[in-house]
Formats: sequence, C-alpha cells, structure tokens
Amino acid sequence: MQKSFEGKINLGTLTKHVIQFFESRKFEEITAVQSNIGYQVIASDSKMYRFRGDLKVDVREEGDVFSVSFELSKKTKRVEFPMTLLTMFGGGYFLLKDLKSDEAWRKIEKEFWSEISSIVTKNRDRDQPAAQHERTQAS
Repeated sequence: MQKSFEGKINLGTLTKHVIQFFESRKFEEITAVQSNIGYQVIASDSKMYRFRGDLKVDVREEGDVFSVSFELSKKTKRVEFPMTLLTMFGGGYFLLKDLKSDEAWRKIEKEFWSEISSIVTKNRDRDQPAAQHERTQAS
C-alpha cells in the first residue's frame, strides 16, 4: 500500500522513525539505503511477528508531496500443491502458517500506518506555528 502526503518533511528523520518502529517490534535485520529519490528500509526476522517474507518501506519525495509505501515481499514457496492435496497429507500445517503470516501482516500494517500518520501530524503541528511566526515577523 502507498500513501501520499502534501507538504515537506525531512525524509531522513521520517526514515529514522520507520527504523525505530521496526526496532521497537524486535526486528533483527533492518537495512536502510538512501537513493537520489528517497530511502528504502527492509526489515525481517521479528520475534513478535512471523512473516513469510520481508517488509519493505519506500519513502520518497516528489516536489511538494512525499509518499510512503509499505509492502510485504513474500518469499516464494518452492513447490505449489493443490489445497486439497495439502490438507490430505498434513499440509494443513503450512496452510495455517500462511494464514498466521497474513494475520501478522494485517496487524503490523495497521500499526505502521497509524505511526506514520502520527509522525506526519506532529511534523505539521511543529512546522505550522513556525510558519505563522515567520509571517508575523515579516509584517
């Protein structure tokens, strides 16, 4: 999922908040890479959340708009079997594991977007009085 926000924000600071979000949820591997258009953060191996893949966050700035995308890049399964065949031969375990992974994904996605919205709101509240203050001094 990707969301766009109007206004300017320091992408480095936002990325630090994303990293702190993953650290607070006990992700063991967190990698952040800067490019000319923004940042990418990849997190994996959490003790609190069990996913079949890595979480990927892209933070980009495009003029007066910045966007944040959040996705689960699932690890591919080696062999795909029909559902009925899996359940007949004890594959229900793997099906259950996939369902739990999807449930954990939905939970962390909700927490992530709540955190991002909070950070953006705090940033706007902090910057807005400064902008009003600048206008007052200029008059």
